[in-house]
Amino acid sequence: MKEAKIMRSFLEEYEQNIVPNIEAIDVFLKSAKPPFDVHCVADLLSINESEISSLLNRIGIKHLDKSAFLQVMSNGSSKLCKMLKKEIELGSPLTYTSWELGYIYNLDYTSVKNAYRKLQIKEATSFTMPLVFAHISV
Repeated sequence: MKEAKIMRSFLEEYEQNIVPNIEAIDVFLKSAKPPFDVHCVADLLSINESEISSLLNRIGIKHLDKSAFLQVMSNGSSKLCKMLKKEIELGSPLTYTSWELGYIYNLDYTSVKNAYRKLQIKEATSFTMPLVFAHISV
């Protein structure tokens, strides 16, 4: 007997994994005092401590402050780091085309475009992104 594959939307991934990580990073950057603990930063960015040390050595930074955190985040290998790097690369837009949303979150472009079409929108905002994500199966 075959197991039925349960289709879930990207909204679940977004709400369960991405949003809590972004919120944790935001709280950390607003409340932690530099120099930051390498273990804590590694945990927040989902990378290991040796990767952070390697990145800091490569860019010539000795202490983890906010600037160094952003450098590490922009060069980190985790899915979260890559996503945040793409967001920054695009200038953290207030609205997102279907291409931009697909690019940032590494989603199939056709699926994102179809979600935009179903919702009859040309651009998404931070408020409408969850609606778009609800229409994208993963």
